[in-house]
Order: sequence, then C-alpha cells, then structure tokens
Amino acid sequence: MESRSNIVSAEAESRNGGGGEELTPRQLAASVFSKRLAELVAESVVSTEDDGPVRSLTLYSLAQHLELAYPDVPISQSGLYRLIHGEAIPRLDLIVALARVFDVAPEYFITEPNQ
Repeated sequence: MESRSNIVSAEAESRNGGGGEELTPRQLAASVFSKRLAELVAESVVSTEDDGPVRSLTLYSLAQHLELAYPDVPISQSGLYRLIHGEAIPRLDLIVALARVFDVAPEYFITEPNQ
C-alpha cells in the first residue's frame, strides 16, 4: 500500500552532498524534519492585533507560542534554531505540539512528498 508521502524516500537517502556515503538514520531524520519545519515557518505570518500589521513568524514567537499553548513541552528559541538547521532531532511530544500549532498531521514532519 503506497501513501502520499514516503517515510524515508530513496531519493532522500541518496542526498548527502554528492559523496558516496548514505546519511545515517539520525542525519536523515534531522534533514527531513528541518526541511519540513522550515517550510512551515517560512510560509507562516502572525499579527499581534486583530487588524494589526502582519509579519513573518520568527523562532522566538514560535517558542513563545509553544510555551504558552504547551507548557509541558519544553523548547527554546535556540532549541528551535537547532531543529530548523538540522543540528538536532525532535522529541515526539514536540512533533505533536508543532503539528497542532501548524494544523498538520504529525507525519508531515517525518515524511517527504512523492516527487
């Protein structure tokens, strides 16, 4: 049974900067997650008032929102920076919280669309 997205696509496994080695599972997980989170952050905007000016979502404002909405899911601005730059992999509770914030399925963060 094929899904719309592949958990770890063969294409993603071969992406490693042109070298002959495959990415480790940890590197691949960080790469897929960071790419998907970066896409959501880049396309998101926020407004502080009902009719106030709209601005891009920042990692600081995302961390603040997560802290208020999900106080039992600890994450800082620097933690989000590490995730969005592929330097860390997220905990499951953070994946669920981010999925709720961005209104996507948790699977969104661990899958790549078929190409």
